[in-house]
Amino acid sequence: MFGFKRDKAPKIEQFVVGGNPPPPSSAPAMDKPAGKPMIPPPPIFRPLAFREVGKSINVLLGADYPTNGIRLDAKSVTSTGVNFSVNGLRDSKTGAISGEMRTRYHDKVHGVIFSEGWNSNNVLSSTIEFCNTLSPGLRLEVSGSFNPTNGNKNARVAADYKKRNIFSRCNIDLFKGPTVNADFCIHQNGVLVGGDASYNLRDSKLTRYNVGVAYNTPEYSLALQAFEGFNTYAASYFHKIKPELEAGTKATWNKSSAGPVNIEFGTRYILNKDAFVKAKIDMNGRLGLGYTQNLDNGVRVSVGGSFDTQRLGENVHKVGMNLSFFQ
Repeated sequence: MFGFKRDKAPKIEQFVVGGNPPPPSSAPAMDKPAGKPMIPPPPIFRPLAFREVGKSINVLLGADYPTNGIRLDAKSVTSTGVNFSVNGLRDSKTGAISGEMRTRYHDKVHGVIFSEGWNSNNVLSSTIEFCNTLSPGLRLEVSGSFNPTNGNKNARVAADYKKRNIFSRCNIDLFKGPTVNADFCIHQNGVLVGGDASYNLRDSKLTRYNVGVAYNTPEYSLALQAFEGFNTYAASYFHKIKPELEAGTKATWNKSSAGPVNIEFGTRYILNKDAFVKAKIDMNGRLGLGYTQNLDNGVRVSVGGSFDTQRLGENVHKVGMNLSFFQ
C-alpha cells in the first residue's frame, strides 16, 4: 500500500507586547489555505503595576548609588525552600547601626507564602500571602507588626488582582486612620495609564492622589507623572542606546515652591557581564558616581559617592559601600 508522510505544522511563537521580538522560527513555512488568510495569534499583555510608570529612569537615577554608609546584605536558601536574609547598615552621618533579619517560605503547592522579620528597633513583623488560591490572578495578604518596647502595633490587609493588561491593588491600614490605599494600571500596546490614592476613613478625607502615563518600548520609554494632588510634575525619558549603554533624563517641577525646574541626567555603561559603572548629575551641581562588581561565589560589591561640585572644598560629600552575599 502507499504511505504518505505528513509534515508537522510550524510552532506559533507567542510574544509579549513591549518586550523583545520573538526569534525567527527554523520550522518550514506553512502554505496559506486557499481563500483563508492567516490570522496572527493575539498579543499577550503582561500586567504591570502603577510603580512601573517611570521605573526605568527611577532605577537608572536612584539605584546602585550607596551613599548613606556601609551596608551588608546576606541571602541564602535551604534545601527545604526556606529563604533567610540579613541586612545591616552603618549610617555615615550619625554612625548609628541598624539591621534586620527575615525568613520566607513559599508553599508552591497551596500558593501560600509565610514571612517573618525582626529588626534592631525591636519590631516584630509577620506576613502571610495567598497567591491564586481563591481566584486566578488574585493575591491576598495579611501583615502585622508589634514593638514590645513601646507597644506600637500595626496591621494591614491587602489584595492584588492581575488580568491580562490590568493590575489593581488595594490595602487597608487598620491602625493608621484607618486608611485605604489603592492604585491601578492599564497596559495596552506599550501604553501605561494609572494612578494611586489614599483615603482616610475616619476623617472622610482624600489624603493623597497621583496619576501617571508612560509609553514603553524595548529601546526607549517616556513617562509623565503628577504627584501630591497635581502639585508636583515629573517628565522623564529613558533610552537604551546600545546593549551596553543606557542614558536618561528626568525633569521635576514643584508648583508651590515656584522654583526652577530641576533636571537630572544619568547614564550606565556595562563594562562586562560582571561589572558596570553609573553616573548622574542634576541642576544643583550634585554629581553621583557608582561602580558595581559581581565577584565569584555570589558576592556583589557596590561603591558610590555623591559630590557637590559647587562646594568641593567643604565637608558635604557622601561616600558609601554595599556588600552583598547571595546564594
